[in-house]
Amino acid sequence: MKIDVLGCGSAFSMQQNTSAIRVIDKENRQLLIDCGPTIPRALWQRGGDVNDIDAIYFTHVHPDHCTGLTALLNHWKSFRRKKPLIIWSQREQRPVLIKLVSLANWPETSLCFDIDWRDSEPAWQWHGWQMRTAFTHHELANLALRIEADGHTLFYSGDGRPTPESIALMHNACLAFQECASATALPNDASHGDFPGCLALFEQLCLPRLGLHHCNDAALPVLEQACAPYPGLFLSHDGFVTDLSRRAEGKG
Repeated sequence: MKIDVLGCGSAFSMQQNTSAIRVIDKENRQLLIDCGPTIPRALWQRGGDVNDIDAIYFTHVHPDHCTGLTALLNHWKSFRRKKPLIIWSQREQRPVLIKLVSLANWPETSLCFDIDWRDSEPAWQWHGWQMRTAFTHHELANLALRIEADGHTLFYSGDGRPTPESIALMHNACLAFQECASATALPNDASHGDFPGCLALFEQLCLPRLGLHHCNDAALPVLEQACAPYPGLFLSHDGFVTDLSRRAEGKG
């Protein structure tokens, strides 16, 4: 399982792309998680084909997590994508995504490829991938995602403060990404994560690697220093790529 961090910045970051990752299995099946406004450009910079991405999963539809969908689909339409696209989302939030799709091909009424809309369920399978979700504590319902594929496990929080349910999804993850907006503790009812909480989870769950993402720009230097004493706890960054299979084999 290969992980490609397209962006890890907060909603209004001036230093990083908005938070999104791409997950690629050994059969080159590709899942994009979230698609904020700067993510299409990050994908274009990587090259590749318009048919590479098989599916998109949306944690939630705040603008920094979904508004890049319009530009991405417009690009795929312009360069004649053929492969159907799966989009997983919360059913209640889908009307927002449908509007973004409509704008991608306006004034025409259809794209040159099909979209298969699917609900984000508590658990499902996709080509041997085991997918599970849980709500975090966020101002807009956000579903964290756990993926088990190729013998490895990834956890991605999207936005929000951890909940008992999302923490359960982190257990035994080979790699986890948790939103961490602040270097200092936030109130317990805050809708974003903080470093003291992330550190506690890292130690409590004995996670081999925990990447902090969606951090406010001002907090980045402090967070980088705060992570330094803890091997495996790190500040994620745009362009971070890791292959969990190679790491399991001791190859980096």
